[in-house]
Amino acid sequence: MADRVELAFRRELDRLVAPGESVLAAVSGGVDSVALIHLLHRFAARRRSALSVAHLDHGLRRGSGADRRFVERLAADLGLPCIAERRDVSAEARRGESPEESARRVRRRFLLDARRACSATWIATGHHLDDQAETILMRLVRGAGATALTGMARRGPGPFVRPLLELERAELRAYLERRDIDHREDSSNRDLRFDRNRLRRLVLPRLSESLNPRAARHLVKAATLVREDAELLDLQSLARLEAMSVERGGSIALECSLLNEEPAPLARRIARLALARAGADGRRVGARHVESLLGLSRGPAGRACDLPGGLIARRDRRRLTIGAATGRRSD
Repeated sequence: MADRVELAFRRELDRLVAPGESVLAAVSGGVDSVALIHLLHRFAARRRSALSVAHLDHGLRRGSGADRRFVERLAADLGLPCIAERRDVSAEARRGESPEESARRVRRRFLLDARRACSATWIATGHHLDDQAETILMRLVRGAGATALTGMARRGPGPFVRPLLELERAELRAYLERRDIDHREDSSNRDLRFDRNRLRRLVLPRLSESLNPRAARHLVKAATLVREDAELLDLQSLARLEAMSVERGGSIALECSLLNEEPAPLARRIARLALARAGADGRRVGARHVESLLGLSRGPAGRACDLPGGLIARRDRRRLTIGAATGRRSD
């Protein structure tokens, strides 16, 4: 009988990666990424897809060197080339970044470098359905808009693909156990100082136990429906933004009269799009920043407000301009 995990994975892979396109797999050594590389290897030959492995040692905890050696052996056992590096995330941290944000940024840059080194078409990551549910809940409690609440996309931004998003963590663990495939356990995943770990270990299990055993899957399904509505509104908002804005030297200026005429759902989206155009990291933009921006647009000239990523918005007689705050950092 066909394996459900393999069937679901192959269906997603066929949607994301064309036959003959090469894939670089991001492998940490944990359950999800080990399942990813074994599943990719399972179908690589018949799809004529060159496959490579990338592993980053973040240098953030003891035992990370053993993880690297594990991944290098795994790649060798599968007959795959492996690009493994150590980068000091702490040394590369930016002011105001959390350790999680720093690690995410450094890891992304490493994977893009590794992709260029091996000339891969795509970078596949091991994000699965439970990761998606966690992402949605984290954005919800931080006041994200509807577009952000749709979670991670199966493809993008850039060359990233996530072929495991239909599969739950427990399914992937069981898949490895049935095949007696070894993996590593990251002790930092138990550290409750990190937001995602508290959500993973305390919140989602309680939802599953108290409300619905399939809470994570239903949450992701609801987000998928929200995505369809949000994408339509985003297209409308983008057209409105183009009609009311001018971009110069990294800043963007919006006509306040036109922004103030928009219905609230579109105005909020336009504000978020304008912030993205000005260089704000969408993960740090919350509802309070959007409302501050819209309040500034409706208020008198001469006012200003600080925004994430060292940005500032200023209101003059006609326009609301978002750009870099020289010599200042926002919260």
